[in-house]
Amino acid sequence: MSRFFRRKKTDKKDDGTADAEPIDAAEAEIVEDEESGDAPDAVEESAAEDVPTVRGDTIPYHSEIQERLMYMFNDSSIGAGIEGTDEFYIEFMAMGERFWIGKAPLGDIEIKTGAMTDQDAHVRIANDVVSDLLSAANFAEFSKIYLQYYKSAEAGKFVKIEVRKPITDLNRRGYARVPIMKLLIGSAR
Repeated sequence: MSRFFRRKKTDKKDDGTADAEPIDAAEAEIVEDEESGDAPDAVEESAAEDVPTVRGDTIPYHSEIQERLMYMFNDSSIGAGIEGTDEFYIEFMAMGERFWIGKAPLGDIEIKTGAMTDQDAHVRIANDVVSDLLSAANFAEFSKIYLQYYKSAEAGKFVKIEVRKPITDLNRRGYARVPIMKLLIGSAR
């Protein structure tokens, strides 16, 4: 160790800048640490502010559950990442009607009435719950109502989810990445 310190001293004598450079580098490291220490806080603050605004966007009024679901699937934040899904078909039973929402490979999202033969899941929603879901002002409230009646069904107020294909296959096809699909089907896991 003493040799190391001696060499530094001789280097300092030979080269007058050797003493100034380590101080500048040390100060630069301290300044960078201080700046990087503040940067994560700023990122965390902006991330915390972004999450409620994504979930808090107001959903426009819809008179039918089909319109509400199609709006959510096509919304840029609620249906984020849906274009990356391979294909999906979800059948619904609500307000005495049977309909399905699906997307063919490389196709657009479409809604059709009637029964479907090879759907990924079947979701049955009671009429009273449909009216509550239609009155939800934003996606967070919609999610809360949906999960409430899925987890603890009451007389005449329920949401039943029957997943008809293996959940691992559904996750591979994109169900876990899209917020609306994660809500509709992911709660059945």
